[in-house]
Amino acid sequence: MRLSDETVLTYTAEADCKGVMPMSGGTYLSARDHSMNNHLAVLMMGKLVPGTETVWNPEELRYYLTYVLNGKSIDTLFGGLIFNPVSGKSHRFIHPMYAGYGESAEKQDWDWVIDELFRSGRNIDAAQQAARTKTDIWVCLPYPGPGQRSFGRVNGKVLDFTVEDDRYAAVIDWADRFLARWKEEEGKLTKLTFRGFVWQREAILLPDRPLVTRVNAALKNRKVKTIWLPNYGSAGVIDWKERGFDLVGVNPNYYGNTDHDLNWMRNTAVFTKHYGMGLQINYGKGYIFNDTHLLDYLNLGTAEQYGYQENCFMVYQLHQRTMKEAYEKHLLDYIRIYSFTKNIYQRVHYPGIAY
Repeated sequence: MRLSDETVLTYTAEADCKGVMPMSGGTYLSARDHSMNNHLAVLMMGKLVPGTETVWNPEELRYYLTYVLNGKSIDTLFGGLIFNPVSGKSHRFIHPMYAGYGESAEKQDWDWVIDELFRSGRNIDAAQQAARTKTDIWVCLPYPGPGQRSFGRVNGKVLDFTVEDDRYAAVIDWADRFLARWKEEEGKLTKLTFRGFVWQREAILLPDRPLVTRVNAALKNRKVKTIWLPNYGSAGVIDWKERGFDLVGVNPNYYGNTDHDLNWMRNTAVFTKHYGMGLQINYGKGYIFNDTHLLDYLNLGTAEQYGYQENCFMVYQLHQRTMKEAYEKHLLDYIRIYSFTKNIYQRVHYPGIAY
């Protein structure tokens, strides 16, 4: 895993931020104000390399949508899921972070995502089987990478993503086809509510801003909401309302074993509260993660620290570890995440804690 090349490490490149960290104050963005479930978990669809794909079946999703104790589901856990496609049918990368490592995705890859989302026993259908109560579903829009010159035929025209109108046509066509498929299947999805779409790229650079604004306006007319999940310091981050998003959850890029130390997490908490945004929590394994990164995220969310445990829009990114694996091998982590979603988590001390 690598950090996004698009992340701006200081705000000096953004004239509106002027490189100054805002003072404390403000209010975190609330999911409650949008009449939607809070605590959303991102699920990556597809594979980075052969053999690495997680199949989101009912058994896997059980540990996301219900709180399992002693093998029994006894409560709810995450209030919603975000399905995020990484690659398509032919292992061409859809996700913009990885698109440079292989061939550009084509229309057939985008089509495969819709079919895979509604595949029997997986993804959306699996969420229906695993859910204990009403669960929100969100789907990331495939990103129309501007390097794609021959995407495929939409409404009789072969689209060229160096042209903004063609990029817009591809995204809206895909969203409309997804919505039509949801309407066909909705009668069977009694435990699920489709809320809307998520913009897939973590930064919105100048060339993308008109496109994002157009897409969000069109989706608003279709009565669905949109989310953006930028990195702290991403280009255009404080302009999210101008781009037309309903919600935003900022990634602190804190993993415990990188140059982004705990102060980066603290600064993100202050920044997001000042500008009325939500937050992301990263939980995973690998060389960039230390043993206490999850505790730092949860401890700093308590009332005596930054207070985002209560009524802040929260999104959870799990890296190289699923909630089923957490339950089976790291049960305390699983219990602590659950308690955080219920606003009952209390600070946990560990050796060397700095706060």
